[in-house]
Amino acid sequence: MKSPSSTGLKINKKQLLLALLLVIGLYVIVPQFGEFKSSWHLLSKPQPVWVLLAVLLTMLTYFAGAMTYVLLAFKRLRYVQVVLVQLAAMFVNRLLPSGIGALGANYLYLRHAKHTSTQAGSMVAINNLLGVLGHGLLVALTLLLYSGVTSLAISNNDFVGSVAKVLIVVGVLAVIMLVIFGRKKFVSTLADLRKQLLTYRRRPWRLPAALLSSVVLTLFNVLCLVSCALALGVHLPFAVILLIFSFGVGAGAVTPTPGGLGGFEAGLAAGFVAYHVASPTALAVALLYRLISYWMPLVIGALAFIVCQQKQLFLTK
Repeated sequence: MKSPSSTGLKINKKQLLLALLLVIGLYVIVPQFGEFKSSWHLLSKPQPVWVLLAVLLTMLTYFAGAMTYVLLAFKRLRYVQVVLVQLAAMFVNRLLPSGIGALGANYLYLRHAKHTSTQAGSMVAINNLLGVLGHGLLVALTLLLYSGVTSLAISNNDFVGSVAKVLIVVGVLAVIMLVIFGRKKFVSTLADLRKQLLTYRRRPWRLPAALLSSVVLTLFNVLCLVSCALALGVHLPFAVILLIFSFGVGAGAVTPTPGGLGGFEAGLAAGFVAYHVASPTALAVALLYRLISYWMPLVIGALAFIVCQQKQLFLTK
């Protein structure tokens, strides 16, 4: 039985988190209401060719994500079936915060595909790790090719002002998460990842191939954002939009909402503003990207989830 003091502590932490989120939301969102009208006006007339390309690139991300799992699998997986699971996992992920839904759906499918609980957990964790490494590798390679981008970001006088509010969100939420989950859990997670990576010693080529697939997935996402920007008349170098996308991902990752909702959009908009894009246009690009990559696939994801349920792909044999 839990003691009253321990129960009270958990309630206080939860209440503190909700209160801080409310304050942050009011601080960040309310001042932007004046720009929403202009942004919605811009969204009413995007260039259709670029919008269609963005939709295609979004769909390709699920094929790349499925390929990563196929490469990491200890048992043979049917690629088409894995693509279906990725779409269903995306739908579940929209219902739960910070990717928890997608991780759980993939774990259940892998257990259904005759992987042990250890193997399934390892694959999900390593897939997540490769996603981070792939993103970082793409950023590093791009910056090597576009050496002027870094100086542009540093010399931009508007950068600090445009991202200050997002940094407040990131900083406060990071501290909250550290307090709630603790340092010990973080260290133990790193130790578990090391053990999981060692399970691929007998098939070393699989990890580099899966890493490449993760890089391609990130590339599709960035190209989708490029297409959304071009659809609204924003012309920026690929490297710049990659940095903007990375900032949005970072802001969304520490936002405890489904898919980083709110934080991701704020990060993208702040990034575009930092590179001299007008605030209404920056917000319009962020909203268009999220409309295509977050909201539109929900219908397909819901149908995929229903099919997966009918085929009992989330039930262990």
